[in-house]
Amino acid sequence: MQSARRQFRTGLLSAAAWVLGCSAAFTVNAESVTWISTELAPMTMPVGDRAGEGYIDQIYKFLVETLPQHSLKEEVVPPPRVMFMAQRGGGICTSLLFQTPEREAYLRFTPPYGYLYPIGVVTRGSDQAQFAPYISKAGYFMLDKALQDQRLGLGIAGGRSYGGKIDALVKPQVEAGAKNIQQIYQDESTKVLLAMLERQRFDYMFAFPSEIEYFTGPTNNLRFFPIEGNSDLLPGRFSCTKSPETDKIFADLTRLVQTRKVQPTFMAAYERWLPKYLIKSYRQRLQELQGGTTP
Repeated sequence: MQSARRQFRTGLLSAAAWVLGCSAAFTVNAESVTWISTELAPMTMPVGDRAGEGYIDQIYKFLVETLPQHSLKEEVVPPPRVMFMAQRGGGICTSLLFQTPEREAYLRFTPPYGYLYPIGVVTRGSDQAQFAPYISKAGYFMLDKALQDQRLGLGIAGGRSYGGKIDALVKPQVEAGAKNIQQIYQDESTKVLLAMLERQRFDYMFAFPSEIEYFTGPTNNLRFFPIEGNSDLLPGRFSCTKSPETDKIFADLTRLVQTRKVQPTFMAAYERWLPKYLIKSYRQRLQELQGGTTP
C-alpha cells in the first residue's frame, strides 16, 4: 500500500512538473513587444470617442488577434517621440513609419501590408474651371505650373514638411516672400486650413485625402487631386528595431504580410476614410501596382 501511495505521489509530482514546465516554456517563447502609436487622426485614434477607428488602429487590432504568441503592448506617444523610441532600440515595433534609407540604419521593414494615397492638392469643388489648365489628362495636378499663377492663393502649415518633391517646389517661393502663399502656425493645422479653404481664404492646399473626409465630413465641397510626379501610392510597412527582442515578431510579421492576409483588413479600414469618388481609382491603381490582383 505504501509503495502504491509513493507511486501515486510521484505521478502527481511528475504531472505537476510537466504542467509547470509547459507554462515556463510558453512564457519563454512569448515575446513582449512595445507597439508604438500616436494621435494622428484619422490614421490613428487610440483615445477619445472614436478610439480604435483609425485605419492603422484596425491593423493593430488585427495583429493582436492574429499573433497571440506575442505579447503586444501599445504605447501612445507624441509624434516626435516615435522616432526617438525607434532610434533608442529595444523591443520596439510600429506600423507608422515609411521606409527611408536613413531609418534603415536602425529599423528593419517588412514588405507592404497595404498602400495609401500620398499628400495631394485640395481645391473647392466649385473651382474646377479655374484649375482646369493645371489638371493633366490623367487627372494629376500640375503643381509646378499652378505655383507660377500668382492669382491662385495657396495655404500651407508653416514649418511642416510635405515631402521632398512638394517642398522643393514650394519652399523657394516661400523664402522669396510670395504674397499668394499664406502660412499658418496653429495646432491641428490641416483642420484649420481646410476650414479656411472652405471659407475662400485661399484657393488650394495640401492634405491626405483621408484628412478631408475626417475633418470636413462626406458632404464637403472639396476635391482631392494627386500631384503629377508625386502620385505613387505609398507602401505601409511594419517596422521593428534591429534588436534581438524583435527577431521573432519581425519574422512572424514578414510571413504574415507575405500571405496577404493583412491587406483586406487595411483596405476596408482605409477606404472608410477615403472620399467616395476616389475609391474606384484607388482600387484600379492598386490592381495595376500588384500585377492585376487585389484581395
